[in-house]
Amino acid sequence: MQFRYIILSMLLTAGISSCSNDDKAAPDADLFYEVSITGNDVTFSNKTTGAVSYKWDFGDGTTSEEESPVHTYPGKGKYVPTLYATTKEGKVTEGSTVLYIAKSSPVKMDDNSFADWDDVTEYEVNPAPGETYFRKAKFDYDATYVYLYLEVNSKVANADIYDFYLDTDNNAGTGLLTGAFAGGGYDVLLEGAVLSDWFDAFYHKGDQQAFTFDASGVTAFYTVGTREESAGVLKFELRLSRTKLKGLAATTGMRLGIQALKGDWSAVLGNVPNGATSLLINFE
Repeated sequence: MQFRYIILSMLLTAGISSCSNDDKAAPDADLFYEVSITGNDVTFSNKTTGAVSYKWDFGDGTTSEEESPVHTYPGKGKYVPTLYATTKEGKVTEGSTVLYIAKSSPVKMDDNSFADWDDVTEYEVNPAPGETYFRKAKFDYDATYVYLYLEVNSKVANADIYDFYLDTDNNAGTGLLTGAFAGGGYDVLLEGAVLSDWFDAFYHKGDQQAFTFDASGVTAFYTVGTREESAGVLKFELRLSRTKLKGLAATTGMRLGIQALKGDWSAVLGNVPNGATSLLINFE
């Protein structure tokens, strides 16, 4: 996961007390840098012009005089790094930005492997007695996405339909109340044969006892990663965008239940969790 921040002309000149000709002849440095965040590691790409030396205050009590340092922050939180750029005339220009170091996830959608899921252990659901479709489910998250890994007794050619019930505000007083997944009021329904490139998002409306949903109109809210099929077992991973789906970006927790149905809606194939309350995922 990476975030990019661009700092443009965030200038504050220090040490200037008059408007002499000498001052006018000595221009400020043109401050410009980019920031790339991967987990707790932050790369500062300095593109400032007109300076001969630099000092970085990373906002965590440490500094560096490298031009473009890479810094590892001690943990999750809010930090305000500042760059001080000095010209050959000794004029100092400074610029700051705000960084949020959030929980990271080892899951990648483009590595053609499920090995990255080996380190995901906090949210794991194994089948309940009597569950014959779902074999295993795992979930993870970071500041931008929710990640899902599913093992099912099926195959891609079946074009099974998946209904994802999301209580995005973790509030049973809003959204659909359903006997399939106790514990939540489900504000968002994601439905479709996701492995056949059909998956739509709907938002609940009206009475909590009524299965009434409006099409949300949102697109590009999900990404399918690795899929693998062998000996009647289908494995696949999926990523949901927290910023695309209603309430998911700002919430501190959500409840989730997944139901699988035959491609013609003629039968329910399985539920995860099965016979229990929906899974509560607490976001940091």
